Amino acid sequence: MSMPSLHPLLQLHGALVVDDSALQRMNAVEVLRQAGIQRIYEAEDGLAGLDAIRNLFPPPALLVVDLEMPRMDGIEMLQALATENYRPPVLIASSTHASLVSSVEAMCHELGLPILGAFEKPFTLEVLQRALLSFDHILDVRQAHRRTETEIGADEVREALRSSQILPHFQPKICLVTGEVLGLEALARWISPVRGPVSPAAFIPVAEDHGLITELTLNMLDAVLRQMLEWQAQGFMPSVAVNLSALSLTERNFVDEIIKRTREAGIDPAKIVIEITESALISNMGAGLGALGRLRLKGFGLSMDDYGTGFSTTQQLSRLPLTELKIDRSFVSGAPNKTSLRTILASVIHMGGDLGLTTLAEGVETESELRLVQSLGCHQVQGFLLARPMPGDAVWPWLQENAAPIKVMVIGAA
Repeated sequence: MSMPSLHPLLQLHGALVVDDSALQRMNAVEVLRQAGIQRIYEAEDGLAGLDAIRNLFPPPALLVVDLEMPRMDGIEMLQALATENYRPPVLIASSTHASLVSSVEAMCHELGLPILGAFEKPFTLEVLQRALLSFDHILDVRQAHRRTETEIGADEVREALRSSQILPHFQPKICLVTGEVLGLEALARWISPVRGPVSPAAFIPVAEDHGLITELTLNMLDAVLRQMLEWQAQGFMPSVAVNLSALSLTERNFVDEIIKRTREAGIDPAKIVIEITESALISNMGAGLGALGRLRLKGFGLSMDDYGTGFSTTQQLSRLPLTELKIDRSFVSGAPNKTSLRTILASVIHMGGDLGLTTLAEGVETESELRLVQSLGCHQVQGFLLARPMPGDAVWPWLQENAAPIKVMVIGAA
């Protein structure tokens, strides 16, 4: 069977493998890579899988889910997934009897989950090839199977952009040497007057699907620049990281707009860090290199986000005009207790340092993770242990209240 062409969503958003067996996960990752999918996440049970779907940016375009897992099994996960705003297509994998696999597949249909197939292990390239034959119309499938009460429409996103409902929240980035807040990452947050908080995993794909992602990005940049001017008036002048979509990089005037708006706001480009994912460059390396080169020439910082989830090598990184390397939380979470993860984490941190890049560990949630990345020589850290994303007007009060305790925590870990 010839390999179907890979859908752009799979190229950009990748896949998530949920399986408690490290060996089975490794096999699934290898099969997905053989199919050309480079951005691959892993989770060891249903709870971790749901957490990944809710928090990853961009969210995975495909799930490969085992049924027999501890804490939360695959059936429980799929039932919970049916209530989420964003529900990627699912491939069910199991070592159990075929009749049970078939019944779970039927359950997914009844729940309205976009199901690409169910199979008995082992996961093979042939199984994936058959599943991907039905992926060409993924946008239609995803739209058809969203629950009416949770569906996010393009018109809704347009109105949210027009009325400035989607605004940046800011998560601090902490220096692991001094304990000081050196910068923040701007994250898109939508508080709908009708729905309440809407997950980025629900509205970002809609914005990408309907040509709204560049407008969203530029709206975010404008809001960030305004907020930075307010902070400067208070004597607080951090750098701020802004995420770019791969789809925007190919637009002719997009980089010009970033440069123009930053200049007109009177903000030093060195205070703006442009974050781009590995998968964004995979889709159009020529356009990506050109866009990043122009931004770097103008003085903007450039960060590789979620490093380790794509296909980068040291040679690949050496071709990019980067200033920062953000290490994906999949390498950080659980690393204090897993020798293999610690080894990989240490290697990536040392490689970033050798390339002259600032290294930042994402998703630090425990003190043991903080101490580990600090002991390995990582420069900065970001995660719920130290601070959650917050509205712009909450940053300065938060800083006044928490700067000293955070400094004590970080320096005390040195």
